[in-house]
Amino acid sequence: MKRILCEVAWSITRMRNTYLSNWYWKIKQRRGGKRAIVALARKLLVIIYTMLRDGTDFDEAAFEIAKAKQEMFKVKRIMAEAKKLGLTVTES
Repeated sequence: MKRILCEVAWSITRMRNTYLSNWYWKIKQRRGGKRAIVALARKLLVIIYTMLRDGTDFDEAAFEIAKAKQEMFKVKRIMAEAKKLGLTVTES
C-alpha cells in the first residue's frame, strides 16, 4: 500500500496549482524530497480514509476555503501587531 501511495504522491507533485502539490513543495524545501513524498502519501491516506468514513467526495474547493481563512487570519494578526507598535492601520 505504501508503494502505491508513494507513486500517487509522485504523480501529484507533477500537477500544478493544486493544494496537495503546493503542500508538497513547501515540505520539500524544509525536509527534502523523499521525506516530503512519504508525508504526502500519508496525507493522501488520511484524505482517503476520511472520504470513506464520511462517504464524501474529494473537493479541492474545500482547501481553497481553508486557505482563504488562513490568509484572513494572517492579515488580522499582522494588523493587531502593527497597532500594538502604535502604527495606524487602515484596511483597503
